[in-house]
Amino acid sequence: MTYLFTKKGCGDCETVKSQIDLKTFKDLKVMQLDQENVEALAMLAYYECVALSEKKLPILVSDSREIITDVNHITKYFQEIRA
Repeated sequence: MTYLFTKKGCGDCETVKSQIDLKTFKDLKVMQLDQENVEALAMLAYYECVALSEKKLPILVSDSREIITDVNHITKYFQEIRA
């Protein structure tokens, strides 16, 4: 499973969502971070990305547990797995 951690009001998060048709990736789970989404916060902690999330979003954790940040790197990742 691949996870994309986003947050409401995050410009880079919205850019990724608008550039990539995320629904076409069946093993992708988009998790919006907020105080009420306990599952997203738990998964973020599981992948040891809490501190990173305070500095940079979105965060993609691939099925091989690779942690990817930056809109361009995330977009490139999706383009490569689609090819």
